[in-house]
Amino acid sequence: MTTSRFLYRCMLSFAVGLSLTIAGQAQTPQPASPPTLPLPLSARTVEKRTEPVRFPLDARPHDASASIEWWYYWAFLKTESGKDYAVIGSYFRTGIGEKKGHYLIHSLIDLSAKKRYAASILDKSNLLLLKSFLPMAAMAKPDDPRPMQLLGMVQKGKLPQPHTALDSDAEVKKTPHFSIAMAGSSLIQTSEDARTWDSVTRGMDKANPFQLEMTLAQPTRPEMLAGSEDGTGFLKKVDQMYYLSLTRMNATGSLTIGSATEKVTGLGWIDRQWGSPGYITNYGWDWFGLQLEDGSDLIFNRIRDAITGKVVEVQATILDKDGKQIVETPTIFKPLGLYNDKETGISFPAGFTVTLPKSGYTLEMRPAFADQTIPVLGVGTAIWEGVVTATGTRNGTPVTGRGFMELVGYQPSAVKANKTTK
Repeated sequence: MTTSRFLYRCMLSFAVGLSLTIAGQAQTPQPASPPTLPLPLSARTVEKRTEPVRFPLDARPHDASASIEWWYYWAFLKTESGKDYAVIGSYFRTGIGEKKGHYLIHSLIDLSAKKRYAASILDKSNLLLLKSFLPMAAMAKPDDPRPMQLLGMVQKGKLPQPHTALDSDAEVKKTPHFSIAMAGSSLIQTSEDARTWDSVTRGMDKANPFQLEMTLAQPTRPEMLAGSEDGTGFLKKVDQMYYLSLTRMNATGSLTIGSATEKVTGLGWIDRQWGSPGYITNYGWDWFGLQLEDGSDLIFNRIRDAITGKVVEVQATILDKDGKQIVETPTIFKPLGLYNDKETGISFPAGFTVTLPKSGYTLEMRPAFADQTIPVLGVGTAIWEGVVTATGTRNGTPVTGRGFMELVGYQPSAVKANKTTK
């Protein structure tokens, strides 16, 4: 198996289950039960590529071939007054053919104050799709009461706090350049080569209003094709996904908190991923995107069976300072203790140690601070998505860096206890 932040990063929300359920309906007119896990290749639409994955071609949506795709970004920022912030955002587009819904998660992270301000936003079309998905999710996991509880709220046009349901659809433009906007936030391709993007990230908490306006630009560094050794960006074995990243982008803009506005500068990152993945539930992952001080950028992750905890795959992709890409399997990828999140009842790994023999790295990643969860809808109540620092060596030489860690598929203790006693 290959990774692509595993088969479908959309377990971040209900997005992948929703999109694949719809795919199953399209192939099977009378779905009396949830689709088979995993879906066979015959039940999935696979894009037939005649050229490598690249920008600007793959900045646009892939509506004819992808049941799920996303545009993901993060950045480290410093204000004029010397305060440190980070931001992460991800726009999901789900559904078959022209029937698409959208979901947005984002978080502004105040590294100086060790606080985060997260949001989870669903557009009108995805709320309708969610109504269709939840009964099948309930059948797929009869021991989990959450799908039916959520269905009861959705049928009343509501979502549990702190999620937001919009009464309109996301604004999506495909020409001349791609753009998407939801609830005052947006991501816009602003250059012909898709190496410059403008974003607006607007807070949804009225008690803590903010707006970050940011430009991300990387005109020369090669794209990273995560997990791909043949230069196509196609993760071929099971997941049927494409994965493309701009990993070291100059970030400039302004941050407004309350009535105060400051200019910001820093470094950022953009991920593009799309396809028709083959699994719906029961898998989780631990993913990292790192920018190291030696000029290298790394993506690596560890895939787990979310029920048993068994590790089923580990993989790393390194883009060296000179633009050379290396794909390898870590010999060590293990957690460093646990962080017990009081708000969600979930125990997350408190960091990781990773050893990469081919590229010579031994790294330890730890969170900048513990409370960096983001609420998500669907099979889980939250993910851990936030800033980590990296320390270690490359071939014996000290190296440091920072990036983002994403922990998906960890369940609240009450849910785990319920599964254990059944």
